[in-house]
Amino acid sequence: MAQATPAPLTRAEKYRAECVRWMTDFNPDLFVTFAFNRWISMDEAQRTFEAFHAHLDHKLLGRSYNRRPDERTAYIATIEKPDTNIHVHALFRMTQEQKARFTEIAPGIWKKLVEAGNLDIQPVHHSEGAARYVTKALRPETSDRLLTPPHKEKKLNIAA
Repeated sequence: MAQATPAPLTRAEKYRAECVRWMTDFNPDLFVTFAFNRWISMDEAQRTFEAFHAHLDHKLLGRSYNRRPDERTAYIATIEKPDTNIHVHALFRMTQEQKARFTEIAPGIWKKLVEAGNLDIQPVHHSEGAARYVTKALRPETSDRLLTPPHKEKKLNIAA
């Protein structure tokens, strides 16, 4: 009996597979969902998330955190459901000490930035599974929803 040849991957499937591979190789420690619980634009969501990251690293590293890019926390994030229930899914990589402090300080930082917002912080036990969840709505045409820290941004080599 001849085996059926699998259908070739679509452009969207290839893009998502590359993103999953990249996020899996990132080897994240925490999976965090940032809920706004109100309507905001995608640009405002991105600015607020980046402000959270700056406040976080300031708390973890002190006021000279900008001069210590190699010690800052790293993340890969996506903005999801911008037209209905906008939220950010983020995979964070950090030191063990930073990870322990994150769970203590992150909710307070987020609450100051987004009064109605809340966080869901989970440890990552399976990187690929977390990456698949984060990319579930990511397609080449929505790649503007993919966020990386501005201090670490470089051209991403993801097939689109």
